Amino acid sequence: MKIVSTRASVFGLCLALGAFGAGCATDGPEASVSSEITLDPTASYAMVGAQSNRCVGPVGGSTASNVRLEIENCTGTANQRWRPESMGSGFFRWRNELSGLCMDVSGASLALGAAVIQFTCGTQTNQQWTVIDVTGGSERMTARHSGQVLDVTGQGTAAGTLLQQWSSNGGANQHFFVNEGVPAIVAN
Repeated sequence: MKIVSTRASVFGLCLALGAFGAGCATDGPEASVSSEITLDPTASYAMVGAQSNRCVGPVGGSTASNVRLEIENCTGTANQRWRPESMGSGFFRWRNELSGLCMDVSGASLALGAAVIQFTCGTQTNQQWTVIDVTGGSERMTARHSGQVLDVTGQGTAAGTLLQQWSSNGGANQHFFVNEGVPAIVAN
């Protein structure tokens, strides 16, 4: 289970109320010392961009394989909820609560800017991520196969901005609040 803090509870309240104003999510410079966090494999988490206050989900709420991941307005729906599955040695695979597909670096690419998609879950290392705590309660997620981090393309903050892998540079577009939230809403 993730270490519960007042921030996580405030996030749940902010998500439920749709209020992402001051005090709901903050960012700051990356710490030089970081540590792994503990995640509850029975819980779902929303990944909220520290720079944008937007949630990670598949484009258009799709349940199809090979669909890009993006940041979008947080709605609390199952397409924006992810379950961590331990792959050992501090790595996690992230399974989307709605589609059942996993966060994946497309084609196991090692290239800067490679697309982050949802894809059929497996044991391949391009679906394995470390989750490291950085300043302000946010986390940095690093792909096992490439050593590159989850990154919001072009430091974008607009809904619809796609995710990619990129070299870690301490930017707020590479920091995500990985918070256990209120129970997901399944859209009809």
